[in-house]
Amino acid sequence: MRTPLLSALLFLHVLFAAAWLGAALWMPGDVRRTLARGRPWVDALAARAAPALGLDLGAGVGTIVTGLAVWGVEGFGHRTGIELGLAASLARVILTVVAIRPAWAAVQAAVAGTGDLVAADGPARRLGMLAGIAHTLWLVALAGMIFG
Repeated sequence: MRTPLLSALLFLHVLFAAAWLGAALWMPGDVRRTLARGRPWVDALAARAAPALGLDLGAGVGTIVTGLAVWGVEGFGHRTGIELGLAASLARVILTVVAIRPAWAAVQAAVAGTGDLVAADGPARRLGMLAGIAHTLWLVALAGMIFG
């Protein structure tokens, strides 16, 4: 039988996970399309991308923390799917911090520094590739939770 605490933690876990999926889902494509359109559209790009990346990281950490709390309330038993999901979630957060955010910073620096939108194309492509990897990790984490 679920306790009120467990129900609340599960609700928060699913809420954070849903926010995590959607937070930066469209951001890499938005960056590429906006760069292709050029000025003045590029000037508003940071106002959309930076909050998306912030929400992405915050929701990822919230998902992991609430997931660990749920697992703890349930007793931390060995569950391969949960362990796989946790590993994929941690890998995704690490990828965000060490690669995705720096790729966005490189796009932003190219646009702001020289105003050279062509120089921003490489980092924007890298951002798209990294986001694809991140969303694959999210899917692996989700599958682990469902089938674990």
